[in-house]
Amino acid sequence: MLKQGAIAFGLLLVAVGQVRADCADLALVLAIDASGSIDAGEFTLQQQGYARAFQSAQVQAALASAGVVDVGVVLWGDTEFAPQILPWQRLLNASDAERLAKLVAAMPRVVMRNTGIGRGVATAIDLLEEPDRCAWRKIVNVSGDGIETLPPTRRLFVPLRVARERAEPADITINALAIETDDPDPSNWYRIHLIAGPGAFVMEVGEFESFGGAILEKLAREIAPPVLVAIQPPVWPDSARN
Repeated sequence: MLKQGAIAFGLLLVAVGQVRADCADLALVLAIDASGSIDAGEFTLQQQGYARAFQSAQVQAALASAGVVDVGVVLWGDTEFAPQILPWQRLLNASDAERLAKLVAAMPRVVMRNTGIGRGVATAIDLLEEPDRCAWRKIVNVSGDGIETLPPTRRLFVPLRVARERAEPADITINALAIETDDPDPSNWYRIHLIAGPGAFVMEVGEFESFGGAILEKLAREIAPPVLVAIQPPVWPDSARN
């Protein structure tokens, strides 16, 4: 009986080791605004900004320091539209980052209209909480140019407050990049109503033309292990402020 118990315990350790080996060091969801306040040209600037960031030496160095990184993408807009999802992509090297960049740049846009940021965040958290998802750090990277809008009908409305409340018990950090164009102060609204978790932060840019440089810096900061960021803080571009 003792021998059988030892064998069973050994098998359990092997199983735990396999689960740990399959875990990502970081699971990151890019939650990108595709609502009606974003015109076609501005949406393209967002796509290009994310794509070029993953092609950059700075973000690829952050990926190398982070270890195994899984990235998913959510395009969100009106709460009545199902968010578009790019399934998880595992990044182990620069080639994987280049492949992700091409996938993001090629994503067609279907969602639009009202700013259903709550449903977008909820969808991102759903991805992070998939039964087979395992990661030591979990982050939602939100980019947008406006605050949540309440649709005339509430059939599929997910309040941001409800989505955000799921983040803390799940050890999920929500960061944001506010594009200061139409809304008077989305960055302050994001600080109060959106970001969550340890080390959460908001960056802001004043125009879509500055989005690419800002999202590069933001991704490098998010992806690199916190201890490395503390030792060597990122250099913010003039267009981005903490």
